[in-house]
Amino acid sequence: MARRRVTTVQELVDAAARVFQRVGYVDATIADIAAEAGVSKPTVYQYVDSKRWLLETIVEQVIYPLRHNIDQILTNDDPPRDKLVAFIRVHVESAITYRTYYAVLTADQHQLSPQALRNYRSWARDVNHATEKLLHKCVESGVIRDDLDIGISAHLLNGMLLSIARWFHTTGRVPAEQLVDQVLGMLSGYILD
Repeated sequence: MARRRVTTVQELVDAAARVFQRVGYVDATIADIAAEAGVSKPTVYQYVDSKRWLLETIVEQVIYPLRHNIDQILTNDDPPRDKLVAFIRVHVESAITYRTYYAVLTADQHQLSPQALRNYRSWARDVNHATEKLLHKCVESGVIRDDLDIGISAHLLNGMLLSIARWFHTTGRVPAEQLVDQVLGMLSGYILD
């Protein structure tokens, strides 16, 4: 069955993400992306400047919505425990929604332009600092244990949540809507009731 032709830049970015995930950024060609998108190579260039632009757009579409959602969680007036649950939920939902994009990000981030790589690393540092701030608030309010290193805990939590994109499948044993409960259950020795 033939694929439907893409008609928007977003659909072309999605097609590129599938190709990058399947064959890797380095081995992917504009011809591969055009075939995945159901268009000609010249049509691809009508939508985008380059293969690298596609990679950088994929990375931006992972990090910017997540940054926005985390900022909203951290600045609202909810109690720390609710913020922690919302933080976990937004990570889980992002990892599931953008699974292909996360795969490309983790496999090919070293292929980003120097500026895009700096932006990504800055974002990653910001997320870790935001996580540390949230965990400090949780410790102060008695939501999580106070005997663990917050910096290490932040890295472990973010790494675990990032890994969901690698292994989670919508056809697996646990439906997406129950995954947050599974994560919270696993953290039950860390999060105090």
